[in-house]
Amino acid sequence: MVDSIGLGSAAVSGLLKKTNLDPNEIEQIIWGNVVLSTATPNIGREIVIDLNLPRHIVAHLISFACASSLKCVCDTDMIIKLGHADCVIAGGSDSVSHAEVPLPRGLCRGLAMTVYGGAKDFQSKLQKFWDYSGPAGKWIPSFPAVAEKSTGKTMGYHCDMMAEFNGVTREAQDQLAARSHMNAIAAEKKGILKEEVVPVDNRAGKIISKDGFIQNPDLAKYAKLKPAFRKPEQGGTITAANATGLTDGGSAVLMCSEEFAKKKGYPTDIQVKAWHNSAIDPFPQLLLAPAIAIPKVLEKAGLTLNDIDVFEIHEAFAAQVLSTFVALESEQFCKDYLNRPPLGKIDVTKLNINGGSLALGHPFAATGGRVVASAANELRRSKKRYALLSVCAAGGLGSVAIIERVDELSAQPHMK
Repeated sequence: MVDSIGLGSAAVSGLLKKTNLDPNEIEQIIWGNVVLSTATPNIGREIVIDLNLPRHIVAHLISFACASSLKCVCDTDMIIKLGHADCVIAGGSDSVSHAEVPLPRGLCRGLAMTVYGGAKDFQSKLQKFWDYSGPAGKWIPSFPAVAEKSTGKTMGYHCDMMAEFNGVTREAQDQLAARSHMNAIAAEKKGILKEEVVPVDNRAGKIISKDGFIQNPDLAKYAKLKPAFRKPEQGGTITAANATGLTDGGSAVLMCSEEFAKKKGYPTDIQVKAWHNSAIDPFPQLLLAPAIAIPKVLEKAGLTLNDIDVFEIHEAFAAQVLSTFVALESEQFCKDYLNRPPLGKIDVTKLNINGGSLALGHPFAATGGRVVASAANELRRSKKRYALLSVCAAGGLGSVAIIERVDELSAQPHMK
């Protein structure tokens, strides 16, 4: 298992090799992380040190839940367009395998007072511990959960409610999950996924060079799985098959001004057209914020849904994607949240055509960078023009961006 720093370092190292970029020309690293480490909270800076990159490189952390690395890309776009930098690496990494298990506060206080409380002998130290630690039953660590602090409910529980509210059936969820896996299998056979993966040494002598989450879909087996968050009689429809897996991973995107890119001989055909971050009340529809951002980013770009050639929508749950579709077609939702008519229907044949998070897994802060790379590469392969990227996030947050493949003429931040 590799921690978040190791995964981030692997992604950045792979990017440097692929682009032949001189590390001395990197001005900033803007890095996303969700599963934070108290010992190394600024992973971007640790990557600089871990890879022995020039120490002048400024690095900082963005924690925007599952949309962290897409937020890093958006912020980098702004930094470059405002003239504050010409060469920035944006990305993110997470290792749920290395998640810290927090000790109860009382136990921490008791241990601290044992060491620093001024007691001289063992009996006095023990008394200090008992005085500050609380009952023994409260010493047991509580394992981290993907739950909302404001509601106490898990993300899956919230999405189960979203499916119920929006009339999203379990069958529709399972079909979307199967489609994601089939698309990923086809992309893997074509070598598309291999182009986007950097092999990682797992430090146990094994090189990981491909996603291990993709599987042959079986709708009959999907139908037999028990709901994971709410019982069937409570309306539960989300299962292990139609929810993304929590995985480890890292992603990195090189973003440059056009002047810098041309100087280095990099392609300047992919640019950031527009982006928008959004938020919604976590209760009840926690993961529906992208449905607010999508119309706004289209308006900023002067586009419609029909203009989009590629949709890279993070599949946190099949129900989240399908609920977003419902919201964009809903008169009530668009009136209440956007004060506009319904946006229209997303063409599912344009959705995650090389597989999404249901097939590839979801390494939290790495997902945004992955969808950027996937979309950019697909635009280049297909010679199409616009891709819309969307990531929902805990806390009722969402981040959406549009990237464009252009003739190499426009002076904008570009990505490689």
